[in-house]
Amino acid sequence: MAVIVLACGISWVAPAKTLTCQEAAATPALRWTASPYPPSRRVLHVGPTRELKSPSAAARVARDDDIVEIDAGEYTDTAVWRQNGLWVRGMNGRPHLKAPPKLAEGKAIWVISGRDVTIENLEFSGARVPSRNGAGIRAQGRNLTVRASYFHDNEMGLLTNHDADSTITIEFSEFAANGFEGERFHHNIYVGRVGLFVLRHSYSRGAIRGHMVKSRAKRSEILYNRLEDDATGTSSFELDLSEGGEALVLGNLIVQAATSPNRTMVSYAAENATRWENRLTVAFNTFYSWGTNVVFISNRSTSDALVINNVFGGSVGLTVRGPAAAQGNRLAGPSEFVDPTSGNYRLRAVGRGIDAAQDPPEGWTDPPAPAFEPIAPMQSRLRPTHGHRDIGAFEWCP
Repeated sequence: MAVIVLACGISWVAPAKTLTCQEAAATPALRWTASPYPPSRRVLHVGPTRELKSPSAAARVARDDDIVEIDAGEYTDTAVWRQNGLWVRGMNGRPHLKAPPKLAEGKAIWVISGRDVTIENLEFSGARVPSRNGAGIRAQGRNLTVRASYFHDNEMGLLTNHDADSTITIEFSEFAANGFEGERFHHNIYVGRVGLFVLRHSYSRGAIRGHMVKSRAKRSEILYNRLEDDATGTSSFELDLSEGGEALVLGNLIVQAATSPNRTMVSYAAENATRWENRLTVAFNTFYSWGTNVVFISNRSTSDALVINNVFGGSVGLTVRGPAAAQGNRLAGPSEFVDPTSGNYRLRAVGRGIDAAQDPPEGWTDPPAPAFEPIAPMQSRLRPTHGHRDIGAFEWCP
């Protein structure tokens, strides 16, 4: 089985032992399930048959540390949540928050101003404001966790303020078709200058002209996600770590469409290379570009990036632009994958990346090996080992 380790600044899962392919296949997929609430909390119920008919009604009467349960259904509603320690969860299906013509504070469907708020199992769509950055959620408070939620067809999916003491965590969530056809870029996820940003077991696709994920955080952990553009998508960067910082990009599937307006897939420190101490690790990811002349990773800082045990597939291109310590990576043609046209980016058994992973150099303290592999949007499984560890996001099993 697995031992979960959640330490300050590190969020990853370490298996208690190496799993065989058979053991991994018999282990249930990792997906969001509703966990018990902390004890002794007041619960507010929202829904068409409840006393509180809308989320905004609950936002007006909620107190710190309340739990708000929202019944499934459609709500054309907008709200500002000012309470600290809230836990807001969709029940009996996923409630759909549709944007009304006028949004909370002219910013978002929900504005989260309180601290230590958890949002689970909700859908946000249609946010539009005159400034063109209408978001599903605008995070203005310190420390926000979003799980099992769906953000689509907004000008911004999730947008945060700057707070160097804040942690933003997104798990098991989907972001799709957020953006705006204009001169400015708008993104599926846009995280400001926070202390820690964690994105894991999630799915981002089809941003409209903007980036699938953009982070200015001091530390960013991008773990076991599918950043996978639609076949005719217009996403720009799949991942933009625009001000550098400490960044761990581990165990992801990252796919760029041929129709992307940008040939770079992962961009690091392109806007500011001096704000934070820079340390970039890109390990055990599978990259695939359907376009031509791709730059898989662009490092604009002066610090070497550790780029290790990745598969760079599809288009022949430049693996890394900028300073890098690169080892154990390889370029793979389309025939070396099982079936990219149907979304299967696993290496075939004859691929030269099988059993080819290398150990990181001394001095790199981020986890050297992935604990999970993404098996479906918003689902992962414990990653097995068959023989020696493979490179890329997936382990080959017979």
